[in-house]
Amino acid sequence: MPKMDPFYESVVIVGRYSHHGVDMTLARKLTKRFLTFGKRDFTFVSVSDLPRPDGVWTSGTVSVVTEAMPRAGGYVRGFQDSIAFYRRMDGGRTHVTIVCRIDLNDSGEGGGGGGIPMWLYVKTIGTTGVSAMMTMKRLIDNTSLV
Repeated sequence: MPKMDPFYESVVIVGRYSHHGVDMTLARKLTKRFLTFGKRDFTFVSVSDLPRPDGVWTSGTVSVVTEAMPRAGGYVRGFQDSIAFYRRMDGGRTHVTIVCRIDLNDSGEGGGGGGIPMWLYVKTIGTTGVSAMMTMKRLIDNTSLV
């Protein structure tokens, strides 16, 4: 996790579950972003599925609000939901499609809000996504898969 997200502070795994080939992880991730975004608290279920019959592997995260993980003091609750599809291509390449929704302003029920304007999301989300993909590629290229 820290290699994929340079703003990563910590991840706490609350539980791991598996059912019929679907793996789920309930977790909290704390981040310390650059000045504009401040410190964020994400609580989510990460889901990884068996490859579909066409070979496409699917994974995703869904934000959750649960008493098991109340808001962390000093952090603004963020919500980030995503789904990703990974399809192998010829030549050892992979086609990746990611769809995500992000809310860094704690607009959920009981949330204290945040001060990040929507135009800033729009300006940075594309660059952030590309940066994450480039980091993933660099890590894969530098990792020996045995």
